[in-house]
Amino acid sequence: MLTLPPGPRSQLWSLIGYLRDPIGCMVPLARKYGDPFSFPGKPPMVCTGDPAGIKAIYTAETDSFAPLSKDMAVFLGRTSLLLIDGAEHRRLRKLMMPPFHGARMRAYGEAICHLAERHTAGWKPDQQVMAYEVAQQISLDVILQAVFGVSEPARKAALAGLLLELINGFSPLLVLLPSLRRELGGVGPFAAFLRRQRLLHEQLRTLIAAARAAGPREDILSLLVEARDEEGQPMTDEEVMDQLILLVIAGHETTAISIAWALYALHRPENAAALERLRAELWALGPDPEAEKLDKQPYLEAVCHETLRRFPLAPAPSPRRLLRPLELMGYTLPAGVGVSVAIGVAHFREDLYPEPLRFRPERFLERKFTPFEFMPFGGGARRCLGAALAGYEMRLVLGTVLRRFRLRLASLRPDTGKVRAANVGPAHGVRMIVEERLA
Repeated sequence: MLTLPPGPRSQLWSLIGYLRDPIGCMVPLARKYGDPFSFPGKPPMVCTGDPAGIKAIYTAETDSFAPLSKDMAVFLGRTSLLLIDGAEHRRLRKLMMPPFHGARMRAYGEAICHLAERHTAGWKPDQQVMAYEVAQQISLDVILQAVFGVSEPARKAALAGLLLELINGFSPLLVLLPSLRRELGGVGPFAAFLRRQRLLHEQLRTLIAAARAAGPREDILSLLVEARDEEGQPMTDEEVMDQLILLVIAGHETTAISIAWALYALHRPENAAALERLRAELWALGPDPEAEKLDKQPYLEAVCHETLRRFPLAPAPSPRRLLRPLELMGYTLPAGVGVSVAIGVAHFREDLYPEPLRFRPERFLERKFTPFEFMPFGGGARRCLGAALAGYEMRLVLGTVLRRFRLRLASLRPDTGKVRAANVGPAHGVRMIVEERLA
């Protein structure tokens, strides 16, 4: 008989609990059942938020795992980096790494600051703004310029519209419940998603063909089509297109969500001291600091880290299926079982983060956390490739906005989060009031 760690028995109630409280649902499970704990399903999935268990997963041989399910191929594409494994994964990941190196990434710094200024230039005192929507617009512009290399206004607007329609139609229920993925004669949310997807694919194929014809440029798309593996072979059009979609879903949406959560947390009354400390650090830079100088501010980085800890983007990201047995916290998990790192437990451990529900950036100035204690972008061989760019963009946008405006929350109602596609974002979009524009 299969012996797994204890856990809830109902798959349906586990899903309902996650949809109701995606950030807070996992800590009670670890308290009730211990760590690790299991979720029922076909296959069942074992989660751990213990640093020792996380280390066992992240340091295991990469060939020990495969995707838990190929269902996401409908949304991300058959060759998406998230959904492949073995030699194919190693090849594609190696081809994709150069565009995300530090020096290459920092070339986009001034453009990111400029886009943040442009999207907030029209803000006026007493105006209400939706932080998540503005952050989404900025992040989408960064994707279009830095990743796709699109700057022509009409094409940019058309592609932005398609991407937003696709993302906003990316219902979590379609992801979680395969039975809902029926076209029903062209009627319903899944049919609408497929129509948008086909239109986007047409645009992306055109962009890929233009990038191949144009030769070397600085955008990530051009770098991807120019990349060659050890045998001198390029990525196929399908591979390039699937990775572009992954970069949009995993990069654009997560960065926008993180910026919105940071503005929400900083403007809660109980966190006024953190906001004032950050303002003092930013104002000390003087007028118009360079992007690199803004990026290197320690308290700004601590605020961003604390945001990613307190509001994890995915409480249990990228579950994997075991291809061979794995020793995990006293259990021998057999091949076929799913495993996942429970970030929604690890980031709230009281032994690592005293008063874990409190937003306290200073904790990241007081000590260093290991990759098995703080892992907002995952870890091991499957750590998010765009993590450095996402963190860089988050720091620059947040610093740029707070240097120019004094804001307040339009409502002090607590926001426990909402599942948005594969991520967890603010349920109400973080409505804010512009109090004044700062000189």
